[in-house]
Amino acid sequence: MRRLIPTAAAMAILALTPAIYADVVVLEPNPADLYDLAHQKYYTWGMDFGSNAGLLRFSRAVLKFDDIRNWKKEPNVLYVHLLDWVPKGVRVHTDSQGGGDNFAGQGVELVTYHNLGTRPRDLKYVFDAFELSKLNEFIQNDGRVGLGFDPDCHFWNDGVSLKLYYQVIPEPACITLLIMGAGMLLLKRLRNRGAALGR
Repeated sequence: MRRLIPTAAAMAILALTPAIYADVVVLEPNPADLYDLAHQKYYTWGMDFGSNAGLLRFSRAVLKFDDIRNWKKEPNVLYVHLLDWVPKGVRVHTDSQGGGDNFAGQGVELVTYHNLGTRPRDLKYVFDAFELSKLNEFIQNDGRVGLGFDPDCHFWNDGVSLKLYYQVIPEPACITLLIMGAGMLLLKRLRNRGAALGR
């Protein structure tokens, strides 16, 4: 029976420690409005989660556009993609107002907005399960991930942001040390209890 107690305790600790903690972070590009998403340009926003990216697991992601509006009443399209790797920060590329999606066939197409009006409105896009899995996969690869925006019109806005809900997963070595430490502590207590009872 004594031998089973540390094992049971270790199993309980293992069950309770898949994540050290959960948190949320809001990321913004620089500039936050992505230069107002001009028609003749397309944009990448690269993020680098660093060397600890392998410990992160994202459970929810929300892309938000604050007060986005088209500059005048006309047909318009805004393409948004999740990209595996792009340079860190905001990069601006020129497509000379060429129609179509410059990111077609790259990464994951998150959402395509059609015919946004001239009145400011907030837009929120919540990643689905597949998109979250790709986000996690891309970040696990090398700590980098990016978003691509191709506006086929001019979209004034008051800022773009990406809200990420995540957990930090301990490395297997940390879990092993935690379990070993708990097991040794329980063994010591059992021995002390046995000694106090005169066994």
